[in-house]
Amino acid sequence: MNVYENSYLPDVLHGIAENLLIPTMVVIIALIIVSLFLIGQCIAEAFTERRHYKLNMAEIINQLDAASYENINEVITESKLLRFQKAALLVVSRNMGLGEEALFSLAQLQIGSTEAHYNRRLGWTDVISKIAPMLGLMGTLIPLGPGIVALGQNDVTSLSNALLLAFDATVCGLACAITSLIISRIRGAWYAQYVNTLESLMSCIIDRAEQARKDGIELPCEYVGDPIEEFKAFDSSQGRKTGLAALKGAGSFPKKLSAEKKIEDLASGLKSKQSQEAESDGE
Repeated sequence: MNVYENSYLPDVLHGIAENLLIPTMVVIIALIIVSLFLIGQCIAEAFTERRHYKLNMAEIINQLDAASYENINEVITESKLLRFQKAALLVVSRNMGLGEEALFSLAQLQIGSTEAHYNRRLGWTDVISKIAPMLGLMGTLIPLGPGIVALGQNDVTSLSNALLLAFDATVCGLACAITSLIISRIRGAWYAQYVNTLESLMSCIIDRAEQARKDGIELPCEYVGDPIEEFKAFDSSQGRKTGLAALKGAGSFPKKLSAEKKIEDLASGLKSKQSQEAESDGE
């Protein structure tokens, strides 16, 4: 049985493959744009978050160990930890009065939440590094079919166009994959360090809570808020204060119109005249 002459299946597969060419190219172009955005995001993170992350672990562990139970939250807040690290530690430190198992579970939950946050950041680059070569391969193989047909018909122009498109798709797919893989490796090393730091500091807080239980000291255990929201509220309030101060310093508040000033002067003059008449009547 000659499948090429006595069956319509090759035509169906050929039609599906041809219709997949344009979506494949569109997705590859979209991945290139996303890869460029991720490069910029990684550079911005390196010059902002990572640049200021100069943490002396021995120093902060000694501070947590030496601080009174009332000042542990202050030590965490004033440290050079990242915001997500501070938030996770504050949730645990504000519930140090919980039982041993409950406090340990809360600490594990906060560590898991932080890991999930960083895994979401790595999700895009991990996916791109895996699917970009596959899409590049699809963009390579789909044009080769018509190119081989053109070769059988001595159509060199169509063959060269097909090969050019195939090679371009391969190069673009591999470029996206390499870029995403490098970003994933760099960020993965950063985030692993952040999580390890968080785990170490969580152990210090749990040890302090255990010591407090042995000493019979009651600690708070009813905090159910979100420190991240507190940080955002603080930033917004500081932003408003800074903006008002800048406006005042720049003299940006509009002065009263001369007509309004005249009306106010007239009203104040009438009030003073009435007060003088009242004093004279009293005499």
